[in-house]
Order: sequence, then C-alpha cells, then structure tokens
Amino acid sequence: MSEERKYEEEARELANAIKKMVENDNLMNFESYLSYHFDIWFTKYANSIDGLIHEFKTFAEMEV
Repeated sequence: MSEERKYEEEARELANAIKKMVENDNLMNFESYLSYHFDIWFTKYANSIDGLIHEFKTFAEMEV
C-alpha cells in the first residue's frame, strides 16, 4: 500500500455508496435528513472514516 494513497479502499467504498445513493434516489432523503440533524449526525455518526462510510452505505440502502 502506497503512503500516497493510504485511504484508497475507504475512498472507493465511500464513492460507491454515494453512487448507490444516487441510483436508489436516496440523495434527496439524505439531504433532507442533514438539513435537520447535520450537527448531531456528524458528531455522533460520521466523526470517523469508518463511521462516515457506514452512514453513507446506510443511507444508500434505505428504502424510501
């Protein structure tokens, strides 16, 4: 693993979750949620790389 791209896998996972969120039409749901809870969401759930990836994957797979 190159030091220059030490987060390559994590970046790929997050990008794939974002793509899936768009494909499943969940992006507006995510935006709406953040418009009410951004500070809490960021502090409690997305305050680490793993947490951020998990949250994006969760929103990507929601049935809206």
